[in-house]
Amino acid sequence: MKRISPISLDVLAVCALFIVSANAQSLTSVPKPSAEVVRLTKALEGEWSLNVRFEPNSATPNGLVNTGEETWRPGPGGFTLLEEEHLRMPEGDLSLLGILWWNTADKSFHGMECQNSLPYTCDVKGAQNDITMNWDPKQFVIDEIETSTTGKKSIWHEVWSDITPTSFVQTGEYGVPGGPRKRLFTIYATRVTGARSESGTYAANSVDHPTSSAADAAPELQSLAKSLGGNWTTSYDFAPGGMSPNGGTGTGEENWRTGPGGYVLMEEEHVRGPAGEMYLIALHWWDNTTKSLRGMLCNNSGPAACDFNTYSNSSLNWDGKQLTIDMGFPQNEKKMTWHEVWSGITATSFTQVGELGEVGGPLKRAVTIHGTKLAPEATSKRKGQ
Repeated sequence: MKRISPISLDVLAVCALFIVSANAQSLTSVPKPSAEVVRLTKALEGEWSLNVRFEPNSATPNGLVNTGEETWRPGPGGFTLLEEEHLRMPEGDLSLLGILWWNTADKSFHGMECQNSLPYTCDVKGAQNDITMNWDPKQFVIDEIETSTTGKKSIWHEVWSDITPTSFVQTGEYGVPGGPRKRLFTIYATRVTGARSESGTYAANSVDHPTSSAADAAPELQSLAKSLGGNWTTSYDFAPGGMSPNGGTGTGEENWRTGPGGYVLMEEEHVRGPAGEMYLIALHWWDNTTKSLRGMLCNNSGPAACDFNTYSNSSLNWDGKQLTIDMGFPQNEKKMTWHEVWSGITATSFTQVGELGEVGGPLKRAVTIHGTKLAPEATSKRKGQ
């Protein structure tokens, strides 16, 4: 999860509600975030200015000093911790988005990083196989094993230490597993005081206020962000059957915006439905290696807040007018498919229909969602309540 280196899944959010119901997991009593995530959030939450000092190397014999900004904040319901970072580098700006969560099954932190220097944007493979994290809680440590094309392994070691309410120190080192490491940089972070912007440090990176670097994001992602960006109220009509035995209705709120540089589209949602209350965050990005949109869902059901299966078992298509998601999942030894379509997308509304059934068989409508965009003044009033 290197900071520096030398479907729509809102659809899956609704599918997650179905899966919870199908597995008879009640969310009537909403689970609470893990104590570990709460403590880490408490230590790092806020806006920080960065002074970045690079060690001397062959390209910069005298070293290098640069600046940046980052924000740490909890995701919906506090089950995840998000880090949004912007660094000014000699070769160009570096935009990063990190997401961390606690897995109650293996009692450890997990995380994933997305950045504009990666051809696939978000490093799902590394998140699944190569990263270990530890919070003690005086310092936060990330180790990532990297394997070259020739099979040679190296390790990236990053530490957040000397954490106080107003500052922390962040160091990055590189070396051979089990061997000596070489310091590459030291970051000195200072908390930004004063009035917090309504959307945090990266308000300028939202779809309403794109930065110049956002133009480098894939046109497909920019188009999707332009169509869905903003704050929405949602209403749910559940058909009797799979997601709710007797049918029913629900309400919710969503916020869609881009992360640093515009390379990741985030959807944060709070749903109140027949299965109970649910908090969700979905990340959407463009994978230039496969020339396709990809995504991953995190919610408050299951041992891990973020589910890699939602990445590997889903496909997403955006044709500029409607968004289509297909996801496979098992249920009672059957192979099921979830199909959802967003249509009628305008500047103020959308309609979303979710269907499910056995793979290869007919699909049955499970839910219809109507989204209504909030006006800016309504958004500000809601946040102030």
